Amino acid sequence: MAYQIDGIVVKNRNIQSSYYLLELKCPPIANKARPGQFVMLKPSSQNYPLLRRPFSLSKFYPMNHPDKSKRGQFSILYKKVGLGTEMMSHLKEDQKINLIGPLGNGYILPPLPSPSTIILIGGGIGIASLLSLKEVLKDHILFVFIGGKTKEDILCEKEFRRGKNTTLYIATEDGSYGEKGTVVKLFVSRMSQFSSEKDLYVYSCGPSGMLKSLAKKLIRKRWFVQVSLESRMACGIGACWGCVVKTIDSNNPYQRVCKEGPVFNLKEVDWENL
Repeated sequence: MAYQIDGIVVKNRNIQSSYYLLELKCPPIANKARPGQFVMLKPSSQNYPLLRRPFSLSKFYPMNHPDKSKRGQFSILYKKVGLGTEMMSHLKEDQKINLIGPLGNGYILPPLPSPSTIILIGGGIGIASLLSLKEVLKDHILFVFIGGKTKEDILCEKEFRRGKNTTLYIATEDGSYGEKGTVVKLFVSRMSQFSSEKDLYVYSCGPSGMLKSLAKKLIRKRWFVQVSLESRMACGIGACWGCVVKTIDSNNPYQRVCKEGPVFNLKEVDWENL
């Protein structure tokens, strides 16, 4: 169930370079959210810009969360790149902001009880939806791969490194931090260590080019691989069909990132036509 509702700004701060973290108080959305879902956010109370912006929920705290001070809150990680996010960067504490959410289909979690090894692969701002997923899967053995163009694009390292069962790998394309190269290249260089795994779950989010490269490496693997696709959206609720991707489903080949997605099984996406 999705709500159209006002949220209250708790914090809105620049965390590094052009990246910001927006924390909002909105119990109905926080209580229903699942890893991989998103909200459509109206950047201002004015009629311009007209369209809302989609943002993954990087963290959320339902009303039964152990930390009482965080209950009913969720956070959005965003990069200031255009008019909408420029306006968002000026949001102040206690300011109201209109939201629709939680939206979309999130990640499918491993069945419980499960000793499965989990791999998370994120690129740039695409790591946002993996943060909430990591929190849910914290009791599993986790291997996390994150990457960006430069050191300034490596986000939330401390959060991803946290946990006794977590191993973190980092790559930057210019070699300014971690290993030099793409995050997919880094993952492929370590992939042999997982060759004996039977029940391996892989979750990934990032730019389409990154996901295409990953698909080429994993399409024939028997692993359970889910990817969260990024797309421009107009409505976010499936009405406008503006975020369609082609899949291999013969009965329903064209599916909406906002409605049937944003999370898809990697093997069901028609990568040649993405």
